[in-house]
This record gives sequence, C-alpha cells and structure tokens, in this order.
Amino acid sequence: MPGWYDDEWFPHSQPRSVKNGLKAKNVRGTFGSSWWAKRWIDALERLGMGSRLQRGRSYARDGQVVSIDLTAGRVKAKVQGSQRTPYKVNIAIAPLDDRQWELAIDRMAEQAIFAAKLLAGEMPQAIEEAFTAAGVALFPQNAADLVTDCSCPDFANPCKHIAAVYYLLGERFDEDPFLIFQLRGRTRDQIIEALRVRRASASEQTIMEAPAPYEAVPALADLLSTFYQAGSGLEMLSIQIAAPEVEAGILRRLGSAPGGVDADMQAVYRAMTEHVLNKVFGGE
Repeated sequence: MPGWYDDEWFPHSQPRSVKNGLKAKNVRGTFGSSWWAKRWIDALERLGMGSRLQRGRSYARDGQVVSIDLTAGRVKAKVQGSQRTPYKVNIAIAPLDDRQWELAIDRMAEQAIFAAKLLAGEMPQAIEEAFTAAGVALFPQNAADLVTDCSCPDFANPCKHIAAVYYLLGERFDEDPFLIFQLRGRTRDQIIEALRVRRASASEQTIMEAPAPYEAVPALADLLSTFYQAGSGLEMLSIQIAAPEVEAGILRRLGSAPGGVDADMQAVYRAMTEHVLNKVFGGE
C-alpha cells in the first residue's frame, strides 16, 4: 500500500513543461534498438514497478529530463516534475578497478574484430565474455549492482524520474556504446589506445618468433613477356557489394557532428547506399 508521501497515493499531477528538454527519439514501443542498449534497459525493468516505469517512459518521450551528466560510476540528472524545481536523480554503478580493466582489455585484444567493431560504433556480441574472464559483468545483473535515488517524495525506487533518465541512457548507449565503458571507468580513447598497444605488441612478437621465409624475386627482364597478364592470385579475389553491417559507421567513428546535423548526415549516407545498390543491381 502506498505511503503518505508516496506520489502514487495522490492523483497524478501534470508535470511542468520543459523548454529544450531531452526528448527520447523513441515515440512508442520498447526503448533501445541495439542489443547492448536493450541489455541495459532490461536491468531496470527487472526491478518491477510497472506503473512507474510506464510513466517514466512518458516523461522520457515528453522531454521532462532537463539534463544528464555521465561520469565514471555515476549519472547525475535533473527531471522536471509538477514542482517548480526539477528533481535531482542519481544513478550509481561501481566502476571496474585497474586490474579488472587490464584483464578485460587483454581478452578483448585477443580478438581483432573487437577493436574493428568498436571503432565502427558497434559493440561485439561476444564482448561480455572478456569481462566474464575478468570476473566482472559489464552490465548490471541485479538490483544490488545499481544504487539509485531521487529528491522527489516518492518512496518507491526506481521512481518515474529515475526511470525516465534510465530510458534516455539506453538511447545514448545506442548511439555510442563507449558510454557504457565510460560509466564503468574507461573512456573511448583509453580503451582504443590500450587495444592498439596490445595488438601492435602481439604483431611484433609474431614477426620475431616466425620470420617470413625469403623468396627470390625474378629479374624484370625475365618477366617482360607476361608483365601485363593477371597473376594466378587474381582468381582468388572475391568482391561483394552490399550495404555495410554498421550503418554510417564512419560517422559513428568520428562522433557527433557540429550543428546537430547527425540525423541529416545519416540520412545522406543511407540514401547514397540505396542509390549505389540500385545502380549496381538494376533497382528502380
């Protein structure tokens, strides 16, 4: 049963409108399009509080969140309710320590595809295995992994204000998976640099251990009769024309564009892809 100060006790009041509030791109249905964003949101929805989660989704879509500030281990936000002053929301999750990060990055460096996909703005599905090997989980596993509070009078936790921030975080993770790593204690640059160092070290070690065999190069005079002929290796080349697995990957790699034109740039890349595919395959 609701307590005296629980906002479920009173009739639902209309929140004050927010000018330039952070509004969700999702207008209906579930939040999060990528598997990593969905994994983050699942952690919230496992906590229950169905009515508050529903109202949190409405707050996120209506632009009631005033601001979100993400740092290592903590998210601070302000959410406008029915009162004059926005409520203060805090979401905390323990960052990984240095040893745990070193172990996780060691495992990530063993797979070249990890660095390639992360640079393209996509989180590899198997990346959680790297953190499991380090004895930790990248995403929250239960309620004990998250510490949340809000300055509103609602005794329930999470309240609708916390839920609104949580849903918007899911959308931000959709756009930039490195924010999840930042929340757990490492920035994009730190992770990419650490992966590059490890991959370079592994390549040097391989060269030192297994030097390439020397192969004599024929004299140019002996090759004149066949100089312009295709070599046997040409038959082994395979060309595949298809849309990229990660849409507008180069834009994701470069980060947010100035002037808030991200959506327009992505639309241009999408149109260019469709145009080329139609030209090649005879589409209309």
